[in-house]
Amino acid sequence: PAAPRPGMAPRAARTRAAKMLALLAALFVGSSAALTARRVDAETRLQLLPADTVWKNASAQCSPDEVCVVPSEDRWLISSSMTVDGLRVHGILKWDDMQPGITLTVAWLHVEQGGVLLVGSSREPIGLYPGVTANIHIKKHALNRHPILGDRFLAGNESTIKIYGLPKRRTWTLLSRSAAAGSTELFLKHDPASMGWSVGDRVGVATTSVGESTTHRIVDIRPATDEQLALASAVAGQQEAHLPASNAIDGNVGSLWSSFAGGVDAHWLQVNLQDVSNVTRVRFFFQEPRHAPAYDVEVLTSESGPWEVAANVTDGVGGWREIELHRDHVRAVRLSAAYSSLWNRGFQGRRGAEPAWSGLWMNEVQVYGRRVGETMPTVIVLDTPVGADHMGGVKELEGRQFEMAAEVVNMERSVTVTGDHDDFYESKEGFSTHMMGAGVIDIRHTRVEYCGRRDKMGKYCLHMHMMGSCPSCTFQGNAVVDGQQVGITIHGTHDSLVDQNIVWDARGAGIYTEDGNEMNNVISNNVIICSRWQVCAVPWLGHNSIQNAGIYLIGMTNDILYNRLAGHQHGLFTPGSAYPRGQGYAWGKVCPQHTPFGKFKGNVNHDNVRYGLYLDNQYPRNLVRDENGFVKSGCERFDADGRDNGVSPANVIEDEFDWHNMFVGQYSGGDFSYVRYTSVNNAHAMYWKTSKNFADGVSHHVVDSVIANDPKDGYGRLQFYGPSGPFTFFFTNNTFVGGPVGDAALCAGQHCGLGGAGGPC
Repeated sequence: PAAPRPGMAPRAARTRAAKMLALLAALFVGSSAALTARRVDAETRLQLLPADTVWKNASAQCSPDEVCVVPSEDRWLISSSMTVDGLRVHGILKWDDMQPGITLTVAWLHVEQGGVLLVGSSREPIGLYPGVTANIHIKKHALNRHPILGDRFLAGNESTIKIYGLPKRRTWTLLSRSAAAGSTELFLKHDPASMGWSVGDRVGVATTSVGESTTHRIVDIRPATDEQLALASAVAGQQEAHLPASNAIDGNVGSLWSSFAGGVDAHWLQVNLQDVSNVTRVRFFFQEPRHAPAYDVEVLTSESGPWEVAANVTDGVGGWREIELHRDHVRAVRLSAAYSSLWNRGFQGRRGAEPAWSGLWMNEVQVYGRRVGETMPTVIVLDTPVGADHMGGVKELEGRQFEMAAEVVNMERSVTVTGDHDDFYESKEGFSTHMMGAGVIDIRHTRVEYCGRRDKMGKYCLHMHMMGSCPSCTFQGNAVVDGQQVGITIHGTHDSLVDQNIVWDARGAGIYTEDGNEMNNVISNNVIICSRWQVCAVPWLGHNSIQNAGIYLIGMTNDILYNRLAGHQHGLFTPGSAYPRGQGYAWGKVCPQHTPFGKFKGNVNHDNVRYGLYLDNQYPRNLVRDENGFVKSGCERFDADGRDNGVSPANVIEDEFDWHNMFVGQYSGGDFSYVRYTSVNNAHAMYWKTSKNFADGVSHHVVDSVIANDPKDGYGRLQFYGPSGPFTFFFTNNTFVGGPVGDAALCAGQHCGLGGAGGPC
């Protein structure tokens, strides 16, 4: 079919594209068993080739403006950069893994039935030899479009695509110490060199303030210049009883020290270091309008004194102020305000009505340096400073520890698949990838950027399409960066692996199980971040902007393990009742609202603007399904004998850790249990309106869980909103920690009595 005519309505264009994709799928989609039987491993096929196989030079076979065809009997080697309009692979097209800097530029690349595309291998990935990289550049205009798929794609059907970049031992880590706004040195939980990270790598730092996650480059890896030093105590010349000097070193920028009503010489604060240290800098946070316009910063280097002036400030205002000191063997630091400067203070240094005797308000003091004789840990040094505070390490609260720390992700890879992107943000158009039918797609440790085509069915960044059972299908260790429509899609495919990927700014959804019949896929250890929730919360394929999530599951029977989701509208979202009969090829053959869960364990959701975990309207039942996940029976509430058809034993959400989200939970749901759930500083630790008695008769709704709120953190309240109604809500062996309390630590019957919104009161 021809391309959509100029001026064709967007809906008509989308409809035509969907019909073409459905037509192509119909040619290759069979039963899961039939697809598996036709699948051939490409690496095995290569090993069977004779030692004297002749490899043709690919660049010598093609001209830039033509559609180039690799015949089924040919073996081509890409050993130098080449440009071609379109590329059809029937034989074997292999990348030379020993040649540096090769770029393939093409408008579309299609691996036909039985064809093979190999970029690196599991034993010799691209980058194994120093200086070797691979770049596939998908240009946006084709002189000769593919007859069905058009242009701007890398795809295959009943064929093999394998792309192997050089593995990193870890694709992400956590901050081991907090990083203040303006920092360029990051302390990481794992050693950068041991993870395989290098100078020049692009990295991202996740928000821990429901704010912006940012990207940077590593410009150095070396011992840290300084670190935040432990402070033993604080004393002041004057303090109010309820606003003591100790508030300035409690780690809580929401508390403060006040020197109200102090005399001329009383407006000073001294902080004593836990260890004698070489001090490099100090940071003060004054609350407006009671700041110090002029003050000295003094240091004490011996027990007997004297105090030495290390810095003099004459332009002080409110907020954070950092002052360099560079003094050795320091025991204590003191700020002494000039009393004469305290008259007529106003906001941001302007004149006002604050008199000198009203004193100072200081929220926090931080001292940086290194303890005398200390060997500093290794840090990564960024090209640009972080713009906000980022939490790191472990938070302690009433004897319990919580690792609330920003993810630091590495988005550099030795293989890059990219595309023209001069109008990427205006047109919402990038390239797409997919494999369909009895093929194999195995992409590892590859950067995929400027991808996806908004509101075009099937046009995703990485896509397994209608492949049936495919245990050899893998997306692992990739960095999917800047996608206009979904980072990774599993569609009508089972038994695949999606593991250790970084997904950054994928509009719509980070990882998506599309139709509702997808089963037994493992989605594990992925980090999915949106730089700002507004970036990813867009309308897409009929979903409104509220339906944005890091992981978006319509197919429920998949293992969701140890993933980390930050900065989205919702973290992990299962839109049960929105698609009661599924989507696409599975429509009318599934009931996602009642599909049993796979294994859900160890997932972390934080700093999402609405829900962290959002299991909306899920009531898993005892389904009988075929090998493609299509339901034969079991969607009904009761079985043939009139018994409760809820899944038995109940499904389990294990070791869920959610923090800094507005909500966690579901409006309605039953026959699943939260076990060892941890909530810290969520606005609502749980938001649950209606449920039911368990069909198994023994499970509990929430058990062995911790609901915590640190009063030093400005986000969240200690409140668990539970359901009520004609059932027993089992809330067992759970612990509440910290404060402040919201409506109540444990609330029942929220929204009761409101039609469609809650149970009876």
